[in-house]
Amino acid sequence: MEQKKRSVRKVGIILRPQSTHIKPIFMDIQRQLEAVGMQVMLEYSSARMLELRDSIESYEIGHICANADMLLSIGGDGTLLSVARQSYGSNVPILGINSGRLGYLTIALPHEMDKIIPRIKSGDYAIRQHLMLEGYVQESMRLEIMRPLVALNEFLLSRAGFSSMLEIEASINGVLFNHYRLDGLLVATPTGSSAYNVSAGGSLVYPNCRNVLLTPICAHSLTQRPLILDDSFTIEFKFKTTGTLTCDGQQRISVPEGSVICIRAAAHNAHLVELTPNFYFIRLREKLGWGQVES
Repeated sequence: MEQKKRSVRKVGIILRPQSTHIKPIFMDIQRQLEAVGMQVMLEYSSARMLELRDSIESYEIGHICANADMLLSIGGDGTLLSVARQSYGSNVPILGINSGRLGYLTIALPHEMDKIIPRIKSGDYAIRQHLMLEGYVQESMRLEIMRPLVALNEFLLSRAGFSSMLEIEASINGVLFNHYRLDGLLVATPTGSSAYNVSAGGSLVYPNCRNVLLTPICAHSLTQRPLILDDSFTIEFKFKTTGTLTCDGQQRISVPEGSVICIRAAAHNAHLVELTPNFYFIRLREKLGWGQVES
């Protein structure tokens, strides 16, 4: 689904943590934005990392999301995933700028910003809505999550240690459908289908589809196969053994035996900027080497 685009006047910038080497990149982008009359709102922890709090006004992420027209994520795909979770529910579009090699989610390089900035200022871009997932605790004697976790790529349900396997009873809308014995289980979005999911043998799914992917990792039975659902279901996972729940590879919690974790489509989507039509297929061709003619 494409969201209505708008001209951009205020830009929030969030940088990859512990990456002081990107200071010249930020300073150059800030200069270009301010040169065309756009206000730059640097996130507080990013300003502190670059030791710029005394020279540049900085803001908490909540204030930025309430006032900015667009968020610039400078780093890599992991930085953009974090920004999508931090800005969840604000519906502010995110443009990913990669400070290294291009990923699947980061679509711009720093040296391209001189051409991109006039486009976003005038509203010459598209916004694509990407499904996010919500995970929450339905039942547990010892685990409490104060608010649901959200993920743009995937939730990973995995074993607690190297010597044990994970056992899960999985139900869809309250109906038992599988008993998993495996090393891990990915619950992924179409956006995340090209990440950990595809490495684990899952399918690639166009990122603007509304699907939930269940992909077993090293299952202890050959009958356990990847499964693709639509986004209308709530999936309940009862942990028969102690395990872990990892969100987008960045947030990790221990899950005690007997806990029930529910995962479903989140109420809000991630809103990602697109500058080139069908860019996803171009990136697949580049990353996977598709379309090459064998000599």
